[in-house]
Amino acid sequence: MAYTTPNKFSEAWGSAGPADISTCITDLVNAAVKGLAPILSPHGLAPIDFALLRLLLEAEEWTTTQLADALPLAPSGISRSVTRLVGMGLIKRRRLLSDRRVVILTLTDKGTALTQGLHNSVQSYHARLYQGVSEEEMEVFASVSSRVKANYATMGRCG
Repeated sequence: MAYTTPNKFSEAWGSAGPADISTCITDLVNAAVKGLAPILSPHGLAPIDFALLRLLLEAEEWTTTQLADALPLAPSGISRSVTRLVGMGLIKRRRLLSDRRVVILTLTDKGTALTQGLHNSVQSYHARLYQGVSEEEMEVFASVSSRVKANYATMGRCG
């Protein structure tokens, strides 16, 4: 059964469920992102900063444009975060020799150590969030999320 309206979504969830998919997503974001503040803020980081650092840890080199495509933040927000993280000594910039307009971002040794150290704490927090959620439920959630993301991609950024 496909859910095409918030009303159908509400009927499926019953009175105990969210009023619409936006409420469900907001609640999920609050649990997944805002709960990280006690782990990250002592290091001067916001959740989006950690997401950016984690991407750099996984792939080593990124451009600002690539990060803007991968993270839920506008390019101007990515630039502000990058500037702050450079100032903290966690990432460094270098220009691509073949095209000086392209700036490559990489972690510093300090950024690598901090990101790796925080990763275990973040994973532990996520494990507590997923407590009681079966592997099958996670697979269904991932499938639905992928489908909604794909639908969004076909609509374009303006809807």
